[in-house]
Amino acid sequence: PEVRAPRDHRCARWIFDDFKAAGYATLFGTNMCDWGVMEEVYPFDTLYPPTDHHLMEPWCHVDYDVDKLYFRPMGRCFGGRAAHAPLMAYERSFLSNYRDSRTLQWTVYLEGHEPSFRAMGQLDADLAAHLLQLRAEHSERTVVFLISDHGIHYGKYYDGAGAGQQEHSLPLFQVLFPRELLRAHPGLAAALHANQRRLVSPFDVHATLRHLLVYPFQPRLPDWSIATYPLKPRSILSPIPATRGCEEAGIPSQICPCAPQ
Repeated sequence: PEVRAPRDHRCARWIFDDFKAAGYATLFGTNMCDWGVMEEVYPFDTLYPPTDHHLMEPWCHVDYDVDKLYFRPMGRCFGGRAAHAPLMAYERSFLSNYRDSRTLQWTVYLEGHEPSFRAMGQLDADLAAHLLQLRAEHSERTVVFLISDHGIHYGKYYDGAGAGQQEHSLPLFQVLFPRELLRAHPGLAAALHANQRRLVSPFDVHATLRHLLVYPFQPRLPDWSIATYPLKPRSILSPIPATRGCEEAGIPSQICPCAPQ
């Protein structure tokens, strides 16, 4: 079903704006030549990124991006290195240069956006090393979200495997919090533990980011009355009821992962 807003809708305020107003430096980066992952409603409607720093242009080189080869099984190399390597280096450099400041960064790695699963393996070891380095240098002041907007949604696995469509509806969402922060706020640790198997949506991720800005106080959330279906976003920093279903989470019934397959 079509769940996007009308084409003439525009984002009046990004989550980046909230963090910038709170004194954060912001970054967006992606190793694919497409602002579509940061679209207001439709790809390329975002003419200017609402961040202090952004990185996309190197991956627009014709030798890399011609004919959207990114969506086919292929070696993803950029300047003799894996395509994700420069983006990871930029992310670490950004954190290092803003070591004494607060930051919000969103980096998108598109290795998994192809149906063979071969390209994803090129990312695993480097991502693990990247996360370990971030942990060693910034773990006590940084919250990390590992998140996907969807699972694989085309190809033999999606079409033929029993778990294909279910994994598409229930993508990855993992969070890493500083240990000192969890020790200082036992209620936060308890909520994160309880919410591990709760139903959440991208709207809840947005609410969580808002909550991080003011925690332990409750966040002020946007007015979602303009949405085409009911929305009641919840932050994962507070307990989410085990009985929560798709309707309360704002997930249309046609794509509800709780529905019989």
